[in-house]
Amino acid sequence: MIEFKTYVSSFKTNYVWFDILIAGGQLSVFPRHRMKENHGCKALFYNWRFKIFGYNGFDPNHVPRKHYIIITNKSHSIWAHPGSKRHRAIANLKEIESSIKLTYPTISTEVIEWHSIPFKTQIEKLLNTTILITPCGGVSLIIPMLPRGAHAIVMDYYATTSGPEYNAGESGAMEGAFLNHISHVQKQYYQVYGRSDYEFYYPGATDSREQASIIVNMTRLQLLIDKALEEMQP
Repeated sequence: MIEFKTYVSSFKTNYVWFDILIAGGQLSVFPRHRMKENHGCKALFYNWRFKIFGYNGFDPNHVPRKHYIIITNKSHSIWAHPGSKRHRAIANLKEIESSIKLTYPTISTEVIEWHSIPFKTQIEKLLNTTILITPCGGVSLIIPMLPRGAHAIVMDYYATTSGPEYNAGESGAMEGAFLNHISHVQKQYYQVYGRSDYEFYYPGATDSREQASIIVNMTRLQLLIDKALEEMQP
């Protein structure tokens, strides 16, 4: 994997022609029959955000002065299937935490189990976060609480079966259609390409959306983190 800018600069020409160009991002921005309930609701989403901040005594326009990376540890879920210990979590969380701390030693990095800390503390931490790394699913709905200009790196899941939103074999983002309306945060989606990118919880599991966690490749993740840091430079 190579960054677009580096790849294009390797050619000794003013222009580079591509036969096929795939633009990344969350494709649910295009109309789908199950996404229409979000249309026209952006003002409502932001009114909800401002009311939560105001009620808890925080400034919704606060902008952090230094970088702070938070990694979501989704180790607990009431929806977890019998026999599973996690639910759409990051399978190699400890490895990723160690790699990030080693790669970015000057940036404060913290792993958080959100259900284990008070709600007001959650809001305070999110409002001071510049990069949030999180699985998809319900836990990613904390993204609107990030400050303006922050980046969220959201883990996709691998679609093992076709459905209304994704075809089998595609990389799916569960809340992508909603997050398209949260414009003050930049979203990057860590795509899942195949069987080597996730692990099932127990023998016999077949649904990678509900019964698996993502195995994150640090090289790929670092490209997303570096891009986020680059875009947040003054």
